[in-house]
Amino acid sequence: MRAVRFHTYGDASVLRVEDVAQPAPKRDEVLIRVHAASINPADIGGRQGTLRLVHARHLPHIPGNDVAGEVVACGPTVTAFVPGEKVFAMLGLNAGGQAEYVCAAQSKVARAPERITLTEAAAVPLVGLTALQALRRKARLQPGQRVVINGASGGVGSFAVQIARALGCHVTGVASSAKVDLVRELGADEVIDYTHEAFTARAERWDVVFDAAGTLNWADVQRVLTPRGVMVVARGTPDNLVPGLLSRFGSGPRYTWMITRTSGQDLDLLARLIDQGRLRPYVDRTFSMDQIQDAHHYFETGKTRGKIVVELAT
Repeated sequence: MRAVRFHTYGDASVLRVEDVAQPAPKRDEVLIRVHAASINPADIGGRQGTLRLVHARHLPHIPGNDVAGEVVACGPTVTAFVPGEKVFAMLGLNAGGQAEYVCAAQSKVARAPERITLTEAAAVPLVGLTALQALRRKARLQPGQRVVINGASGGVGSFAVQIARALGCHVTGVASSAKVDLVRELGADEVIDYTHEAFTARAERWDVVFDAAGTLNWADVQRVLTPRGVMVVARGTPDNLVPGLLSRFGSGPRYTWMITRTSGQDLDLLARLIDQGRLRPYVDRTFSMDQIQDAHHYFETGKTRGKIVVELAT
């Protein structure tokens, strides 16, 4: 089969499309013929070598965490899927999704939403799971609560706005001037343009602040949280770590951060929300496998609106 690989860390020029052996499913795995795979920050960090302690540790490496495609074979203990079903999955740290075929444990896989294409479905898993788990598990968001989504136009943030709305919350999105209209389109009740105003300077109070962009300071945010409010960040920063940990021992607002977990059950919920018309992915641009270097270059411009997807089916 054909696959994207890199043998050394570096810029996008290290990416190659090569012929490699097709994998075979283990006892609890399904073999997926990949239609599309999206690009995430971990793919960039893995390729650059900045995440080598947890991602792309062994070379050569096939990137790609999110996939959507069709089941073509099942291991002997698989009971949840049969060949021919359309599915999507978050593969985890070992990645391998930017290839014509990939194996995944059945617990990581869910049936793809019927309302959208497989290309769009490939844009869902990592960002959708991050947003869902941040709001439901970490923030324990309840209907009627007031929530701020910082980085509301990004991959994770765009899902968080829609999920918070689906959970019955009042949503304030924070984005740049160029993306205010997009965040309104996502369903935010209010949008704050951070280039003109800091929401932390307002007298308002919120129950939850989800920092999908990872740019906020805990000292600023805790002033605008309710007494039992919580700040959840997609990735913790050293400056926030110690005061955030200390917040867990007090009676006031709390600080916590995300470790996204692979979950077929959570993907099922995301698929249901999509098929109900309450959630939709935004695909900024698609590339072919042979355009993989261009796809990485475009991702690194930082100007994307939604996800970048690589189509692998021929």
